[in-house]
Amino acid sequence: LQQTKACLDSYFAGYGLNPAKLPSYTDYIHTIVSITTHYGPSGVDIFCSYEVSVENCLGNLFNSPCMAAASFQEMYNMTTEESWEYSTDFPVRTYMCNNKQFMKDNLACFDDVIVSHLDERKKCSSAVETALKNVKDGDYCSPWGDFVKCNDDVYTKHCGQQVKG
Repeated sequence: LQQTKACLDSYFAGYGLNPAKLPSYTDYIHTIVSITTHYGPSGVDIFCSYEVSVENCLGNLFNSPCMAAASFQEMYNMTTEESWEYSTDFPVRTYMCNNKQFMKDNLACFDDVIVSHLDERKKCSSAVETALKNVKDGDYCSPWGDFVKCNDDVYTKHCGQQVKG
């Protein structure tokens, strides 16, 4: 976990956050959204540069248990809910940054969903957390499909069919 934490600490510090006392997930999201609010579509390039940096720093650790909720809980002494929110945020940001132009084209709506409809997105995180705890056959992938669909439904509801995954 040491390398993972070092990479994440650097990532969070890039946003001006204190890794020793990370803010609530909601405040973290507001920090990221403030970049796109201030810089517009070029703000996507800014937060994606942070995302690429942390992915490069982590290498194979990016898709390892070190980036799971339990690890965030251990590294940052977070609540279970916050650790799930932070840990599930990274794959979402990877997807966003791999589809930058799409993000830029729909930025205003996405920012609105992130800020104004956080409660709906949290339901998706809570559902996947429950589903993962209840896995009995070792299939830890299926709950993530439901998580993606849940978020897809939230964004489609507020941004229209053009954002459907």
